[in-house]
Amino acid sequence: MINPQTDRVLITGAAGAIGSTLRRGLRDHWRHLRLTDIRPVPDLADNEEFVVADITDRPAVESMMRDVRAVVHLAGIVGSYTLEDLFRVNARGLFDVLEAARLAGVERIIFASSNHAFGCYPITEKVSPALPPRPDGLYGVFKVWGETMLRNYYDRHGIRSVSLRIGTFRPQPIDQRSLATWLSPADAVQLVDVALRHPDPGCMVVNGYSNNTRLKTVDPNWATLGYKPNDNAEDYRAALRAQGVDVDAPDRDVWEWPEHGGSFPRTPEKPPR
Repeated sequence: MINPQTDRVLITGAAGAIGSTLRRGLRDHWRHLRLTDIRPVPDLADNEEFVVADITDRPAVESMMRDVRAVVHLAGIVGSYTLEDLFRVNARGLFDVLEAARLAGVERIIFASSNHAFGCYPITEKVSPALPPRPDGLYGVFKVWGETMLRNYYDRHGIRSVSLRIGTFRPQPIDQRSLATWLSPADAVQLVDVALRHPDPGCMVVNGYSNNTRLKTVDPNWATLGYKPNDNAEDYRAALRAQGVDVDAPDRDVWEWPEHGGSFPRTPEKPPR
């Protein structure tokens, strides 16, 4: 079991949207946080230390693993990128972080996977972590690869892990799809907190959503992990309607996109360079 009072937790990608949210939500309870990013992290608390580094810098990654008991790996490229950069950070950088963690004796890894690991499933089919992955692009492929590596590290080396297939992380839902896929900041903090505290998660994959009325998932492993999300995208239905979002079609099980991955499955892959 990871002890929030005594054990050091490393958070990669700590300057990003999720990393910044986790810092605010965890630091009152987790007394030893080590943060890393290529960008500065402002307003460090007394129990936070910051290491500026690129996760593709293997010596730097190995150094920051010193005395770390658990890693929350958030760092990665999303949005605008070339395939070369995607591979450098989300594949090679992922390998370096996980392997450096193994060599340092890290006991638990929380991995920011993505719902794009199963984005090619039809929206009419309720998905579960028990189903085979169906990534909707190379971004999702590398998330599946990370989950597979963690399975190998558990089977061969006993490293416990929780892969979080994170949905639409925003302060509020942003579109029709996020009525099903939204993950609120407060629920994201709870999700990572319980993943760190669980006495023995084994090698678990969990769907990372809030408690949305229109969830398109089944058996997301929430009960096993002890995750009890509180927020619901439905509470923002009127606000989305005011923005011109069609929030009524899902009542008839009609969705803007035919797959779980939204526009991703039908979007051309990024340029190589």
